Amino acid sequence: MKNTLSFISLLRNEVIGAGLILLVWSLSAMAYPAYIIPSPVEVLKAAAAGLPQGFGQHVLITLYRVMAGFAFSLIAGTLLGSLAFVQKWGGQLNALMMALQVLPGTVLGVIFLLVCGLGSATPILLITLMVLPTLALNTFNGLYAKNLLLEEYLVTIKSKKRLLLSTIYLPALVPVLQSNLSLGVSLAVKVVVLGEFIGSQDGLGYLLNNARIFLNMKEVFFYLLVLMIFTLIFQAVQWLFFSVFYRKYFYAG
Repeated sequence: MKNTLSFISLLRNEVIGAGLILLVWSLSAMAYPAYIIPSPVEVLKAAAAGLPQGFGQHVLITLYRVMAGFAFSLIAGTLLGSLAFVQKWGGQLNALMMALQVLPGTVLGVIFLLVCGLGSATPILLITLMVLPTLALNTFNGLYAKNLLLEEYLVTIKSKKRLLLSTIYLPALVPVLQSNLSLGVSLAVKVVVLGEFIGSQDGLGYLLNNARIFLNMKEVFFYLLVLMIFTLIFQAVQWLFFSVFYRKYFYAG
């Protein structure tokens, strides 16, 4: 029952958030001509009149790149954050990740394009490198939120490392994983557009760039709307999964 109520609350919050975005969008459309900011109704009418050829394939390609790049960054970020926590390399990890975050995404995208050429490699590598710092630091900081009293007790009675791992560290990683999924995919969706702008001839970012060049703002806003809907659906699904199967690892709210 609690899971159902929590999920309904999440959906309500997402609907409210999406509604506020649509409200701001509609109000902005009233202040500017349609060739600058078309209204949501105009965007949907234009999409209903006809989508670009192969639109579904472009969507699937973009989703593949998002999930592939995010998967690489999630694995690497979780391992790096966990290793830094175990080895007490917090300062070194923070310095390295901050250095990566300073690098401009556009510059990295051009470098990857020159090295890998056109295709999926550039956006996937860009997602991996741009999302990695957030996930690594989040993992490291999340492990510090473990149950210190229980850890001290188990250490005092000289418990085996396996027991420490199963009762302290793995439970601490579950909320971190949920947070990484939420933060990482949202960031990956933003980065994939930049990657496809720079180094691809397919995908939603490529279509969005073409629409931008020809000042077709109805298409631009439609592609952004598609990406936003995907992000909202993913957030709802992952939250439902964790609330059903791993709720005991989260602080009761």
